[in-house]
Amino acid sequence: MSSDRVHDLVVAGFGPAGISLAVAAVDHDEAQPTGLPALDAVFLERAADSAWQPNLMLPGTDIQHHFLRDFATPRDPRSRFTFPNYLVSTGRFYPFTLLGGYASRREWSAYVEWAAREIGRPVEYHREVIEVLPVPEPDGRVRSVEVVSVDPRDDSHHRHRARNVAISTGHQPHVPEVFRPSLGERVFHAQELLPRLALLPDGPLRIAVIGAGQSAGEILLHLAAAHPDNQLHALTRNAGFRMYELGHFSNEVYFPEETDYFYDLDGSQRERVFAGAKATNYAAVDPDVSTALYQSVYDDRLTGRKRWHIHRRTEVTDVAVRHGSDGTTSGVSLRLTEVNTGAVETIDVDAVVLSTGFTEPRIPSALRPIQEYLLTDGAGDPVVTRSHRVETRDGFEAGVYLNGITEWRHGISSATSFSVMALKADTIHRDLRTRLASRAPAVGSPGTHIETPAAEAPANW
Repeated sequence: MSSDRVHDLVVAGFGPAGISLAVAAVDHDEAQPTGLPALDAVFLERAADSAWQPNLMLPGTDIQHHFLRDFATPRDPRSRFTFPNYLVSTGRFYPFTLLGGYASRREWSAYVEWAAREIGRPVEYHREVIEVLPVPEPDGRVRSVEVVSVDPRDDSHHRHRARNVAISTGHQPHVPEVFRPSLGERVFHAQELLPRLALLPDGPLRIAVIGAGQSAGEILLHLAAAHPDNQLHALTRNAGFRMYELGHFSNEVYFPEETDYFYDLDGSQRERVFAGAKATNYAAVDPDVSTALYQSVYDDRLTGRKRWHIHRRTEVTDVAVRHGSDGTTSGVSLRLTEVNTGAVETIDVDAVVLSTGFTEPRIPSALRPIQEYLLTDGAGDPVVTRSHRVETRDGFEAGVYLNGITEWRHGISSATSFSVMALKADTIHRDLRTRLASRAPAVGSPGTHIETPAAEAPANW
């Protein structure tokens, strides 16, 4: 399916990053005088809905940021898309205020889905964006792109043309090379957790969890509660589960001014700063999970049940999927190597969960057809402006935005974290509006879209 219509914007991905951009656009449009055109945007999402991390929706888990760092409050607390307004709209404001602490994952996912519904803009689900194609005009210049998506249900292809595209598809699951040939029903990334667990035989089971971050800890606790006789193997390359760096001053790296500081550094300086900030969000657990894990392991030692197996300073050096006489998968053998002494042992498990994190694509695969038009630096990375737009070569005038996948360029708060998500969306949206206004055709010509320049917009947009 395709159309000759040229949209102002096509957004690939309608998870949190895409939703935050839509919220910024709607807030701006609703603040404008009646009669001015709204942003003509289409949002494409490969999933069936906008549920937030649905396959990791484990009982008792919560979010790792303050609930006021939502889709709108840091930008405009008067917005109708704030988390407090969600609570009022759902009749849960007063009960929630009695809870204290952080919002649960389940509550936050409900908020994300509520915001997605409230936006009221065209959203097409079951649309995985696979490529962005240039659309050269007779004069050779590229003023628009064609965004190609596929419906995974029937493999049908769909095309949308736009003056700007925003890639908001997030980070990709990281699978260490040793596990890649064995991926399947018994070896899988944590992103697939709940559906994969549902396909495993009834317990008790022997399950290995690879990783030492928050998700790994939560998954282990969930598996421990799921069956009293599950055998759990926790494999970490370090001395065990470390806690997040929770210092007040060190967590100011999630303040908006830190983005400006980080962006102005050179490459080696950014690497040093990022290395110093990683402990606030990666390869660690929060105090609640640390305490619960240690208590469970301690109780195991006290009772002598031997259901917990903590493999410290260990890496997996070989993976072999075992098959039964009928050809079905029966389990997995892991060869473990101690990272310092080189001591080797082998364990047999029923399943392996890879809680090994995510990677951030510098140039998303969908952009490969236009990669020749994108400017890169000496390291081969795209040249990205402070407004998250990729700089392009002369003759390529379509806007290409990387929304939520420039942690390497804008700092630790600028990717998966919600901390500055509303402000990041505002930055992208302002840049987009300015470009649309400066390139608008004469009134009355085909495809006319006149916008108010950013400098003339109300202060609260």
